[in-house]
Amino acid sequence: MKEKIYVEIKGIKLGIVTEDGGEYVERIASELEGQLDMMMRAQRNCTLVEAALFSAMNLQSKCEESEKKLKNVETQLAIYQANVNRLRIENEELRTRLSQR
Repeated sequence: MKEKIYVEIKGIKLGIVTEDGGEYVERIASELEGQLDMMMRAQRNCTLVEAALFSAMNLQSKCEESEKKLKNVETQLAIYQANVNRLRIENEELRTRLSQR
């Protein structure tokens, strides 16, 4: 069931509609605020908008890396499934040969 969760990040209040629950959204918001704080402390001239953009770029990069990894895993899974199917057929053929003796 979707619910609206309100969080505040760097003084900006957001209402987020989610099925993930309040604790999850609050944890994500807290982690983001921590990242923004860290970026802004590391680079004194870094504005909130710049820190948010850097954070968005980092997340986009991680998302694309995860998608590549997922495609690799899906490819491996398809190969394994093909091998399992081939072995099932081979197993059935061997059982048939044994039963005919």
